[in-house]
Amino acid sequence: MNGALTRLWAVIDKDVRSEARTRYGLTSLVVFVVTTVMLVAFSIADEAVPRPMAAGLLWVVMTFTANVGLGRGFIREEERGTWLYLRLSTSASAVLFGKLLVNVAQATLANALAYVLLLLVVGNVFAGNPLALMSSVVVGSAALAAVLTVMSAIAARTQAGGLLLPVLAVPVILPIVLPGTASVLQALADFSFADVAPNLGIIAAYAGIVVVLSWILFDYIWDE
Repeated sequence: MNGALTRLWAVIDKDVRSEARTRYGLTSLVVFVVTTVMLVAFSIADEAVPRPMAAGLLWVVMTFTANVGLGRGFIREEERGTWLYLRLSTSASAVLFGKLLVNVAQATLANALAYVLLLLVVGNVFAGNPLALMSSVVVGSAALAAVLTVMSAIAARTQAGGLLLPVLAVPVILPIVLPGTASVLQALADFSFADVAPNLGIIAAYAGIVVVLSWILFDYIWDE
């Protein structure tokens, strides 16, 4: 058990140190979020934004932010030629869960920033129920990270790489977006957390299934 945790932490530490040196992933996430929200601010001006549109808007930002910043974890390993090093130095499970946890953290921070900025820009709509809204953002971010982590691993083993990633990821992301948008819409309407919880449960259950299947099948991707 201690050995597995040590290997897991080693992968997390490697990715965090690499990000600290290059700042590629986090910077691209922040720049994309800020740019998108500023475009929204200019486009809506002082117009009223209906709640369904606001819910869809938040999830558009979350989905595209995840695709921009989270999908290149394994692809970068392939491009840098460090995939073989990882295979020789640690286990497949440690790599999968290490990169998953890093992606969850990045997605949560970026999407929380998106929510706060949208709250400042469109405050009258995004006030709602803050607990339910942040819960939707956190659960949705974790689910998006789960999908994009394994899709990135699959895309990295092909010649198309990053070009193939959106094609693989979009169909798998759709089952998250539908209940995710519904949960945000309920939170914007000031529903209680108990009312939003069923949709969050669907997202969490789907993400759990994706993670379990990824863990089962990752050895085949890893050794291909």
